[in-house]
Amino acid sequence: MESPSLPTASQERVKPRWRMAVAPLAATLALAGCTSSLPDHMPQSLPTISTVPETLPSPTIAPSSVPPSSTTAPSTPATESGLEGCKPYFDLSQYTNHEYEVCVAYVSNAADIALQGYYKYGNNATSYVRDAAQHHIETRYWDQPRSIIEQRVASWPATSSITGNNVEESITVMNVTANLGADRGLLQTEEAWHVTAPNGTVLFSQPEHAGRITMCRGRLPGHILHEWVVVHFSAQPSFDCIGFDHTHGISP
Repeated sequence: MESPSLPTASQERVKPRWRMAVAPLAATLALAGCTSSLPDHMPQSLPTISTVPETLPSPTIAPSSVPPSSTTAPSTPATESGLEGCKPYFDLSQYTNHEYEVCVAYVSNAADIALQGYYKYGNNATSYVRDAAQHHIETRYWDQPRSIIEQRVASWPATSSITGNNVEESITVMNVTANLGADRGLLQTEEAWHVTAPNGTVLFSQPEHAGRITMCRGRLPGHILHEWVVVHFSAQPSFDCIGFDHTHGISP
C-alpha cells in the first residue's frame, strides 16, 4: 500500500472560515482510485490533481484482535480547518486504528472533492461534466447521505455554464475515532456550505453547524486500495460496516 505524506502548506492552504472553490474543472472532479468515466472527446489538455492518499502502512489486523470499542479521542481535539485538523491523528504511537485515514478521507476526498464537485457540477447541462460529478459522489457517499445530496441538487435549476456553480465551504475537524476491526470511523466537525448559481442566485446555504459523520472502510468494486466512504450523516457507533460492505459488494 502506498504510504501517504502529510500535506504541506503548498499543497493545502487553509483559509479562515470560508474557502472559495475556484479549482479548475478537472481538479474538483479528480478522485484517487476511481476510473475516469469521461468520454474520449473530453479536452485532454485540462490539468488534473490527485486526491490525498488515505492508506497508512500497518500490519493487517484481524477483526477478532481489535477491541470492540473505538479508540479514545484526544483530550484536546483538533480545531484546525481543513486538512490541518487531521495532523494530530498522524501520531501513530497514539492513534493505531487509522484515524488519520478517516480524517483525510472525509475532509479531502469526500467533502472537498466529491461533494464540492457535485455541488458545483451536479446540475450542469453538459452531460459529461454532470456524469463525472455523479460518478465521484457515488464512490464516496452511499445510501442515506447520497440520497440527501442528490435530492438537494435535483431541486436546483440546470446551468449551462461550464464553470459550474460557486461553492464555498468551511470544515473544522473536532474529533475522530475509529475501530479498524469493525471497519468503522466516526467524525465530529463544524461545517458550513454556501452554493450560488453562476448568476448569483443562492441554491443552498447551510450555516455553521455540528457535523456527525459515520464512515465505513473497504475495497470498492474495481479498486485496489481500501477507501473510507460516508454511510450516515450522524454518529452511529454501532453501525455494522462489515455487514454494509457485504450488502454493497465491497470487499472488507
